[in-house]
Amino acid sequence: RNNIVQELMEQPVPKPTEILLHKAPTPPSGNAILGLASYPKFKDGWMKLVGSLRTNGYEGHIIVGVHPEIPQDERDYLDKMGVTYYAVETVNCTEAILKGVSQTGNRVRAKCSRGLENLKLEWGRYEMARRWLRACDTCTGWSMVIDTRDIFFQQDPFASLEDADDARQDLMFVEEVAQYTKTLPDELRAINIGASGMYKYHTIPCYGQNQVAPQKIIDRPILCSGTVIGNRNGIHRFLSVLVDEFHKHNGRSVECMSPHTTDQWTMNYLYYRGDFGFPRQTKTLPWGTGPVLTVGKPCATKLFSEVTKKLEHVHSLKDMMVFDANGLILNPHEKKGSPTFIAPTLHQWDRCHKWINPWFKKHKNLFSRENEPGVDWVREKIS
Repeated sequence: RNNIVQELMEQPVPKPTEILLHKAPTPPSGNAILGLASYPKFKDGWMKLVGSLRTNGYEGHIIVGVHPEIPQDERDYLDKMGVTYYAVETVNCTEAILKGVSQTGNRVRAKCSRGLENLKLEWGRYEMARRWLRACDTCTGWSMVIDTRDIFFQQDPFASLEDADDARQDLMFVEEVAQYTKTLPDELRAINIGASGMYKYHTIPCYGQNQVAPQKIIDRPILCSGTVIGNRNGIHRFLSVLVDEFHKHNGRSVECMSPHTTDQWTMNYLYYRGDFGFPRQTKTLPWGTGPVLTVGKPCATKLFSEVTKKLEHVHSLKDMMVFDANGLILNPHEKKGSPTFIAPTLHQWDRCHKWINPWFKKHKNLFSRENEPGVDWVREKIS
């Protein structure tokens, strides 16, 4: 498998097809955060994403895809915060990947971008990240490919990691809460991938029961596709394998194509088959530890209702969250003194909106400064 992966990695990487609207000055750090955020208006989102990174000490690259008609005030904000951004124009996909597939109102699974008309946006964003990273000569450290809508940073997400050039593991996947990492006894508060109905629904019709073999990974965690970490080599390996699989999906049956097959479940299938190759250079980060705390499942799940006597969907649960004296959110399995005791990254926080929106208001200093001056090294290089 390593040889196959190496061949994929050695294939030429095309230049970005998106228009480069702004290239930020070279930052002090070679680390990079990459993601697609092509919303017509996203000011609050930029503050929570970019503002929290810069306010909490991150001095690396931020490279994002934005709406072609991004408002000027948002451009001004991104410029002074040292963000490089490309205009991602949404277009209709090629007929070949639409024929016979079910319709969906979910834009990222219904539309494509100009230049990548053969990949739905949900899949195409990984090819964008692959090209943006290759086009960035100074992105030589750690990288994280992210979801942008529901992510927030309390610290520099890479500060606890060893030097990217010397890393024994160059690709790291973040685990969602599993039965072995949950902090409450109720089995409904976590789910392993082999028991996940969603995983089976999105993979078995495409790959078949024998290939998916969920019973063989019944005790393994679900991995998150919205916070994948690697050094330049590792993240290129991840993106090369995943995008290649998406292209293969488009040549398979309708059951393999978007919107039926999605990014997260394809990624999990590939990981548990060893298709990313180089297993000694690849690892997963247990929930409640390390650079990312995924709070989606702890905040939103199905619980037994004493009123209806059946399982009901609930959200904004708080009983698995741990806070310090200042109200910052902690990694429940890290000890005091650990560099990731305060969880550097919070992902899927939108599932917690009833309690986290007031939390954001109380902790506005984590992502917003009065008369935002921007980043020092940007001002110095412009002046």
